[in-house]
Amino acid sequence: MNLCAEIFGWIGNIGFIVGAIALAKKTRCGFYWQILGNVMYVAQGFILGISSITTISLILIVINVCGILNWRKK
Repeated sequence: MNLCAEIFGWIGNIGFIVGAIALAKKTRCGFYWQILGNVMYVAQGFILGISSITTISLILIVINVCGILNWRKK
């Protein structure tokens, strides 16, 4: 396995876990952690040539940005 892809995957996992905890505590920074996780998964998917993980991660980045924008409105 590509070491760089493995590292990106683990950073992505950490981003998702920290983001989920922050969002569960109703903290907006959770969105940023989720975006970090997705960016790492995009990089991993690109390196490994896995279009499904790249695509879903890009979609989730857009959803998280929408979440940030909606959160700011309130």
